[in-house]
Amino acid sequence: MAVYDIDLFQGLSNLEMAKILGKLGKINLVAGEVLFQQGDVGDSMYIIDSGKIELFSTTPDGENQSLAILEQGHTLGEMALLTGEPRSATAVAADNTELFVMDMITFQALIEENTTISTYFIRLLSQRLIQTNSRLQASKEAKSKWILQEMEHFPERLVECLLACSVLPFVSKGIIQSELGIASPELELINIPKLQGYIRVDPLNKDGFVIEPAVKSTLAELYITKYGYNKKKQWIGHAAELFMAEGKWMAAVEVYEENEEWEAAVDVLNQKLHETMGSIPREHEIYGRLDRYPDELLCNRFIVLESYLKYCIEQRREIGIAKVELALEQNPSLYTPIQLVTLYEYGAELCHNFDMRQKALEYLQMAEACMASLAQPTNESMQNGDRTYRLAKQKLDSEKSKQLAENKSVFWKRNRFSGIIAILLIIISISYFHYASPFAGLSREGMDFIGIGIAAVVLWIVNLIPDYIVALFMAMFWVIGGLVKPEVALSGYATPTWLYMLFILAIGAAISKSGILYRLSLHALKRFPSHYRGQLWGIVVGGAVLNPLIPSSTAKTALGVPIAQTLSESMGFSARSKGAAGLGLAAMVFYGFTAPFVLTGSYTNIMAYGLIPGTKQLSWIQWFLYALPAFLVFAVGMLTFLLVLFRNTGSNKIVSQEVLDGQLQILGKLTKEERITMLTVLSCITLLILQPFHGIDSTWVMLFGFAALVLSNVLDAKTLKSGIDWPFLLFIGIAFSFAEAAKQLGIIEAMSSFLGDFMMPFMSSSTYFLLAVIFLSFMVTLIVRDDPAVILLVISMSPLAEKAGIHPWVLVFIILLSTDPFFFPYQSPTYLTAYYSVEGKSFSHRQGQLVALGYALAVILIVLLCVPYWEWLGLIN
Repeated sequence: MAVYDIDLFQGLSNLEMAKILGKLGKINLVAGEVLFQQGDVGDSMYIIDSGKIELFSTTPDGENQSLAILEQGHTLGEMALLTGEPRSATAVAADNTELFVMDMITFQALIEENTTISTYFIRLLSQRLIQTNSRLQASKEAKSKWILQEMEHFPERLVECLLACSVLPFVSKGIIQSELGIASPELELINIPKLQGYIRVDPLNKDGFVIEPAVKSTLAELYITKYGYNKKKQWIGHAAELFMAEGKWMAAVEVYEENEEWEAAVDVLNQKLHETMGSIPREHEIYGRLDRYPDELLCNRFIVLESYLKYCIEQRREIGIAKVELALEQNPSLYTPIQLVTLYEYGAELCHNFDMRQKALEYLQMAEACMASLAQPTNESMQNGDRTYRLAKQKLDSEKSKQLAENKSVFWKRNRFSGIIAILLIIISISYFHYASPFAGLSREGMDFIGIGIAAVVLWIVNLIPDYIVALFMAMFWVIGGLVKPEVALSGYATPTWLYMLFILAIGAAISKSGILYRLSLHALKRFPSHYRGQLWGIVVGGAVLNPLIPSSTAKTALGVPIAQTLSESMGFSARSKGAAGLGLAAMVFYGFTAPFVLTGSYTNIMAYGLIPGTKQLSWIQWFLYALPAFLVFAVGMLTFLLVLFRNTGSNKIVSQEVLDGQLQILGKLTKEERITMLTVLSCITLLILQPFHGIDSTWVMLFGFAALVLSNVLDAKTLKSGIDWPFLLFIGIAFSFAEAAKQLGIIEAMSSFLGDFMMPFMSSSTYFLLAVIFLSFMVTLIVRDDPAVILLVISMSPLAEKAGIHPWVLVFIILLSTDPFFFPYQSPTYLTAYYSVEGKSFSHRQGQLVALGYALAVILIVLLCVPYWEWLGLIN
């Protein structure tokens, strides 16, 4: 047979046919030889050049039924290529046959390049669809007629029952009795033997019934013929409500699924996920069917999409990648920035597990770019490989929890009303202090300074604009108003303390980038017993050892709490159980709330002490020795409190060492970057400890460490730009200037005089005074959070502390401990970072509040027990 006689190639030029012929293979079959079997994967199609092919389908009984005989010029096997489904029939040579073979690549190229061939297949599909529909229609009509004749012998109520049940996947005995009027379905099955061919007891649920598959579709069509679509829709909705009332939410979902009521099905699932906080047990098998749901519905219900993606990470990675891409392409504006970050994160995890590492890293970069619109970005140098991916993901987790914490730590939510109130308060403050007669011995400039300062505090409270912008504008108004000279307004940037903070932040960025903290935490846990109390001790020691190495409480918390959550899951503790909460809150306390006990534990330590004019900078060893007894009191008190509060956790449970070994294996051997970072940090801390012997100022010690990291390229330009919290440095420079300006304008003396009357009852005893500072700090943090609270308290209380004979370090130390309480979640960014770093799975806010009480008692105990020690050192007169 000539190629140009084949119907498929009609309309093509000779040149086109010649090109196609060169791409075709050829095979020969003898009579009776099988070309392919029903159910085989279709990877090619065939064109009969000579001979005959007979097509058979296999019935459920195993019999072969002849479908058609194809001759010269006919094509076969193309349906599998068009639909991707397995072969729908078995092809056998009815005679000696010769066939052209076209593979998938050639087939797709022909479809794309030749509209004539595309038209041929469209016409072919249409013809086969018409033929199939005709056969089905004839078969349906015959079957319907037979069923109607047989059901004429059934009571009318049973006929109605069968029709109603046919549009449901199954039905419970209770629904049959209450809604369909059948008092005893089992008895009816016995009394009417023919009924057993229509309905039977559900093999998966002995309290339910299902329609026989052989008649189900026919009965469903008869239901529509008799009652119509509106009645069917009402009955489906009512049946789903009945299942929900029986507590069978999965049955309600299946009712909607069977009838393709996808939106109603996804709404039920959405409701259930909200009730269970996004967790449905895998045995319900709902996730495996979600790929049938319309994509726009999944994408519009974020909690459903997120739950499905978690399933895809474990079971269906390729489909999960497609769903993430679809969600991001359809309408990204549907999602909040945090939800977008979550989608990028799932995309990264799915791609990484599918060995698409470059794509995974691109998703992480997109997530970091999204976070940059909300908070200061902390990009890092990206490389291929498991270790880089894990470190990047760890950083992204930290950034996401940090942003969630910042969003939740605002006392006064940003909105139009709060903005108007804030502007009115600012105008009133500045106007009142500008026009009012000076009091308390203040000058006109001093009055204006207070008015501008109160306006800045209002802006810090309502969080209308970033803190550092408020601080810069405050300095600008000092200069424009002639209150101080520019060199005073910007003097904070010229202090050694500001440079010290710059260097320590840079070194902290290098530590975070290297991943060394994560490695050290895992090693600390590995060396303690694998039971609950042993790992609790491991967390305490790990937090204490790592505390001096990175100057950020939130960063350490975002590292420690997820590790504790991994341990609790390995031990088999459920979310927010006593075991999970004990480990998680221990990690939060000993990674995040121990920062004030060492100089380098937090940059806030250095900031707070630098706010007091004229004080000599403390060495690292001095700070450590001053705070050592306080740390012992704190550690013993908090650990005892945690052990008592979260007792009876199931102490026989142990952590799988494979979990820790697997995490360390992913990190691999120490990298060059980690070795240099660790050596530099240990050298700096050693020099800080030995400062009394060599006499080199702490600022220049940190400069040496900073220079070593830059020269070794551990700190590259990108990390310097993105890894250092520059907005904080801008903010803190003005804070240092604030203290100097306030001193020059007599504000500190006036404030001391004003507050002295209120603090007079507590001035007779250093213990009473410090307890009053603790209480005042707790109250201030109800309104002003974080660094602004520290600044206000240190500047306002330092003159009074001096009068009470209390060294500035003692005051600063107590304020640092007292300005991060978490009686209410919004009070503490550190607490919120801990909570959101594990998506609230480790502990509840109620459990956190109980620990907050223990934390407050520990701070009070520190004052009661350590005042004699500080008096012995001469820090309190």
